Amino acid sequence: MSRSLCVHHDYINKVKVAVTHNGYPHQRALAHDTGLSLTTVSNFLTGKPVSYATFEELCRKLNLDWREISTTNEEVISTPPRIRTNT
Repeated sequence: MSRSLCVHHDYINKVKVAVTHNGYPHQRALAHDTGLSLTTVSNFLTGKPVSYATFEELCRKLNLDWREISTTNEEVISTPPRIRTNT
């Protein structure tokens, strides 16, 4: 099992909007309030992997459901196997 989570690319804009909607004028203010580095907050907001604990904490601060917006960094999009036909 992965030790980190990422914001799913479909939710990145929603997460970025949540920053200002929850009283943080910019990423630096969110980083300061949580005690996290600006790099970590930036990684979260751009869909890069962060630890489970960090992901959950940032989601709490931004009033987001972490289960809804997350994807593990190990998920891959798979394509169905090709079906061979004898033609």
